[in-house]
Amino acid sequence: MKPKIIFCLLLTVVIFKESFCQENPLKSTTVTIDYVEALKDTLVKLSANTDNAFFQMHCNSMLSVISSKTSFTSWESEFLKNTYHAFNNQNDASSAKELSTYIKRQRPFIISWVSPTDGAVSFSWLSPPKNWNPENKYPLYIQLHGLWSVASNSIEYMTYPFLTDACGSNSFEDGYLLSPWGRGNLWYEGISETDIWECIAALEDIVSIDPTRKYLSGHSMGGYGAWRIASRSPDTWAAIGIHAGALWYNGSMLVNTTVANALKNVPTFFVCGTNDGLLSINETAYNLLRDAGNGNLLFVTFNGGHEYIEQNVENMYLWMRNFVNEDMSTDLIRSTPTAHPKSLIQCYPNPAINNSTIVYSATENTTVRISIYDSYGRVIDEITVKVGVSGENSITYNTAELMSGMYLVRMSSNKGVSDAKMIILH
Repeated sequence: MKPKIIFCLLLTVVIFKESFCQENPLKSTTVTIDYVEALKDTLVKLSANTDNAFFQMHCNSMLSVISSKTSFTSWESEFLKNTYHAFNNQNDASSAKELSTYIKRQRPFIISWVSPTDGAVSFSWLSPPKNWNPENKYPLYIQLHGLWSVASNSIEYMTYPFLTDACGSNSFEDGYLLSPWGRGNLWYEGISETDIWECIAALEDIVSIDPTRKYLSGHSMGGYGAWRIASRSPDTWAAIGIHAGALWYNGSMLVNTTVANALKNVPTFFVCGTNDGLLSINETAYNLLRDAGNGNLLFVTFNGGHEYIEQNVENMYLWMRNFVNEDMSTDLIRSTPTAHPKSLIQCYPNPAINNSTIVYSATENTTVRISIYDSYGRVIDEITVKVGVSGENSITYNTAELMSGMYLVRMSSNKGVSDAKMIILH
């Protein structure tokens, strides 16, 4: 009888144990973290706790880019998760949490804006000058990325500087360096080119740029973008740099005497590997510029292929910085204080191609003067309007004869002065 009794007791214990486990399941000690929200919370706290306007801009810009997406793929979430860890890595001497990291140019700020063209949020990396004083005026360098898988996704491009080793580059150290997203890999045409002009406008809204020292450069696809944009706005740039430019894009339509003549007064630096398949088209572009009479040219080769080498970037920078656009000695006139907290004037579409609608607000029987300034600070047109109806009024302005670039539209009336920027693309 004893074995039977023991078996019954064991069976009772097993049944009791199973019943207890079903009625009282063990609670998991694993906590699932929403890293997207955790990163956003980190950025909100950093923004609230800093007294530096640029670091606050940086945090808010990252938030804007993240918040512009309604959902995230698994790998976008992974990038944001790793960025959260990067911001909270106590062992990183170049912590993304520290303002000094950005001041030392070890990682870039993020600057974002809402595009007036299509309402989308776009952004750029921004490195300040060495020994930076935000009150001073500095040169501007635009560096356009090549065809790059990282740039195909806004989240990956934005987080890239925080998931790689801190940078120690000396290039572009005397000025602001913008590395725009450019809407990805769109060859700096259409909305991608618009992104570059809007990026410049966003920066000029918060810092002082020396208008005589604006430089444009890029690698591969970015070299094509620099060549194309400069040919449409040659008066803007003190010098350009073409780093193994993919100038064959679109059937080499832009490598011709017309474009060379447009760029004949723009100092241009070429660099390309001797084993790069793009060497020939870059040499053709160089020869066209030389034949057009451009006396400020340099073509450098190196033993290699289509590599992006930091030393080449630095050599290009050191060459370009020697040139000053003397024709740009007069900056766009900045607006004087106005009693109105909101702008009384705006332009759309912006950028414009053939026409721009200038919308302005004024009171009845007010005389309004609208002045158009080019990038030299020269008045190229003035329109005087007698306002008949209070509120918003508009005029259509023909931009077909204007060169591509950025213009200032200033409204003056008895209520004060208000400015708007108008970007022209052809």
